[in-house]
Amino acid sequence: MQIGNKKTTLKDNAALYTHESDGLTEKEKFKSLHGRKKWIQFRDYYLLKIIAVVCVLAFVVSLLVTVFSPKPEIVFYAAISDYVLDYTEVEEMQKEFEEYITLDTENEETMFDSSFFFLSDEMASMQKYAVYVAVGQISVSVMPQSVYDKLVVNRYFKPLSEALSTDLYLKLSDRFVMSATADEDGNLIPDSEKAYGICLDGTRFFPEGKLSEPVILTICPAWENNEICSDYIEFLLK
Repeated sequence: MQIGNKKTTLKDNAALYTHESDGLTEKEKFKSLHGRKKWIQFRDYYLLKIIAVVCVLAFVVSLLVTVFSPKPEIVFYAAISDYVLDYTEVEEMQKEFEEYITLDTENEETMFDSSFFFLSDEMASMQKYAVYVAVGQISVSVMPQSVYDKLVVNRYFKPLSEALSTDLYLKLSDRFVMSATADEDGNLIPDSEKAYGICLDGTRFFPEGKLSEPVILTICPAWENNEICSDYIEFLLK
């Protein structure tokens, strides 16, 4: 079948066969349109490009603000282990403590981390806790005594005589938990017994009988701001 000489119904000057430019730029074409045609031209050729550019700019600005804006300083970090408090109680304690110390919420923040589970997931919690203690991120720890007994021998806590003022140390003496520490071979060091823990039983957030064992507060050795730790202790005992 031959189709080379078959005539079509389109005229020779139809737009399909016209390749000559009308000589107008896109900007000039847009200016020459009116009403709905101008909107259609804008929608088809410009709107999506503008939206894409705006989205990119918004992302860049957001990224720059996130990276370069000053972040609040963590002035206090409490590690709370093994469900000694539920989420609601932790949230309530944090809010009240921030009010107690008159926290500058624009530049400062506290952290109450209840994601430590030594009794059920010892390896993961121990790894996280050891790193946080080593870098001085944790201020105080609140834990069941069975957890405290495992950690204290390895010197994870600061002696309270080095952390508290003389007045507060004497005031709290009847709540002290005395413990010895061990050497590198795991042997208890003679005459190393000191006050490392404070029993919180009978306080507002830790009433008698809340747990089947005492709840102990400790101060971590690499944390430098002992004053805010003292504030937290006095807050719990008030």
